[in-house]
Amino acid sequence: MTELEARRQLTADPRHLSPELAAHIDADPRLAQLREELLRHDESMHAVLTQTPVPEGLADRLVLRARYGSRSRWGLALAAAVAVLVVGIPGYFGVLESAEVARDQAIMEHVIENTDELADNGNVAPAEFRASVAKLGLQVSDAGFRVRHLGRCVIAGIESRHFVLEGPHGAISYVILPGAKGGLTEREIEQGGMRGLFTQRAGFTIAVLGAAGTQRAELERMMRAVVSQAG
Repeated sequence: MTELEARRQLTADPRHLSPELAAHIDADPRLAQLREELLRHDESMHAVLTQTPVPEGLADRLVLRARYGSRSRWGLALAAAVAVLVVGIPGYFGVLESAEVARDQAIMEHVIENTDELADNGNVAPAEFRASVAKLGLQVSDAGFRVRHLGRCVIAGIESRHFVLEGPHGAISYVILPGAKGGLTEREIEQGGMRGLFTQRAGFTIAVLGAAGTQRAELERMMRAVVSQAG
């Protein structure tokens, strides 16, 4: 099976994989990433098409019209609307996702490049820390951890907050970047000796970053401890 054939089969059905296709995905990180993107698009499509209840009797009317009636203007309009959804929504979510992934990458690179902020060992007052982040419109908690660093940084052209807490297993960096559009589940990036957990909540991209060996469960726990109020 060539890569092109594998991509065609994967695009046609990313959920049910033949043994041969599964082997190709395991061997090629690009195919694995494509499958993850296709599955996310499927989930986004499902959410859009199911968040509003279907009008009572609509399914029956469609079936009866298809079997025994002519194609009315209403029916053609409905078919066109469905076509727009099927064709347009994956593209829309693809653009949205690309923008959010770029924000995640910008955050990651900012933290990697600014090692002085991670190495800072100050003692910021908890009230000062909370007030600074609140100016962005987000309520946070220091969760009893010492705030080693608090910075007002510009990432992707947007003023953000970059702070470092002394967690139970060492320094943990946080970045809060306003302007997220949503559409992504939690995502991880491991780069430059660091591992980051990224999510979008209440219009913000929130990142928690530790050393490369930090377990995901630890990052999730530190995320919840500080920004659980973000919803």
